[in-house]
Amino acid sequence: MGRSRRILIIADLQSPLDRERGLVGLKGGHQIYWYSFPKAYLEDLNDTAEPPKGPMRWRSILFSPFFLKRAIREIQPDLIHVFYAYHQLDNLILHRFTPLVVTVMGGDILSDQSFQGKKKRLTKKMLEGATIITSKSDFLDKVLLRIGNYADKIRRVTWGVDTQKFCPGMDVRLLREELKMKGDELVFFSPRNCRSFYNQDLIIKAFAIYQSIHGGKKRAKLLIAELFPEESYVNRLRGLVKELGLQDKVHFLGSVTHQEMPAYFNMADIMVAIPRSDGMPQSLYEAMACGTYPILGDLPQYQEIIKDRVNGRLVRIGDVRALAEGMGWAADHLEHRRTAATLNRKRILEVADKESQERLVNSIYEELLKS
Repeated sequence: MGRSRRILIIADLQSPLDRERGLVGLKGGHQIYWYSFPKAYLEDLNDTAEPPKGPMRWRSILFSPFFLKRAIREIQPDLIHVFYAYHQLDNLILHRFTPLVVTVMGGDILSDQSFQGKKKRLTKKMLEGATIITSKSDFLDKVLLRIGNYADKIRRVTWGVDTQKFCPGMDVRLLREELKMKGDELVFFSPRNCRSFYNQDLIIKAFAIYQSIHGGKKRAKLLIAELFPEESYVNRLRGLVKELGLQDKVHFLGSVTHQEMPAYFNMADIMVAIPRSDGMPQSLYEAMACGTYPILGDLPQYQEIIKDRVNGRLVRIGDVRALAEGMGWAADHLEHRRTAATLNRKRILEVADKESQERLVNSIYEELLKS
C-alpha cells in the first residue's frame, strides 16, 4: 500500500450508506476529510469542512461553491470522491479537480428522476470531469454511455453488504414478540422509502387482495418501514389501511435504522419493492444476503440479478392484481423460496461482498494516487 494521502469526500454525512462508503479509504491508510451539507460529525474523520450558513436554503445553495473552494484550498486533497453526481452548483467547482472519482447512484443519471433540466447539464459536467466513474450495474453502465463517451472511465463497484451482519439464521423471536407476530404468520416487508415514488399504496392494495384470497388459509402481516417519510403520504397510507380494514394486518414500523435491518430481513419471508424507477438498490442486496425472497417491479435493471420464478418474482409496475398474484404465488411456493434463498446468498457473496468491494475501491484510489 502506498503512503497516506488526503481524500476529500463529497457526500451526505446524514446518510448511513454514504458514511460507510466514504470511510473506506481509512482501510487503505488514507486521511479522510468531508464536505457535507447539512453539517454533521463522525468519528475517524480528520476533519469536516464547514458548509455554508444562511437562514434560507437558496442562500446555502448559492454560496456553497465558495465554501467548497475554500475547503479544497485549505485541505489540499490528493483525490476527491463524490457520491451522487449532482451536487447543485458545487458541480461547477468539482468537475475541474483531478483525480476525481464520481459514484453514480441511479437517480442522479436517470431521466425519469433527477437527470433533466439544469440538473442534467450540471450532472453531465461532473461526469465529463471525472477521472473514474463507479457504477453498480450493467444497466447503469448503459445509461452512462447514452449520456456520454465514458467507456474508459467506468468501473464496476457494487459496494456490497456486510455479509457477516446481513446473513440468514438470526434469532428474531424477541422482535416477533415485540410486534405481536404469531409464529406461523407469513411476513411481507416493504423496506423502501415511505414516499409516493415508491408506490407503498399499491403494495397495501395488493396485500388487501392477497388477504381476500389467501387470508383464510395462510395468516400474513405486512410491515412497512417509514424511511425518509413524506408526512402527507404516510397519513394517506394509514387512512388506506383503515379503509381496507387491515389495521391488525399492516404494521408501520417507524424509521428503522440500518443496524436493525438484518433482523427485519430475517423476520420477513418476502420483501416487496415496486418503485417507478430505480438504480440497483442496497436493500435488494441486503434482502438477498439474508435469504428474504424478493418480489420486485419488472424494471430491466432488476433483471440483471433477479430472474422471474428462479430467484424472485418480477411483476408489472402499477398492476395491483399482478402484484397480489405474485404475493400469493410466493406464499404458496415455500420450497422455491428456500432454493431462491440459497441462490441469492451465493450471488451476493460473488458480486456484492463488502470486504472485497472495499479492497477494490482502495485499489482504485492507489491507482489514481500513484503519481
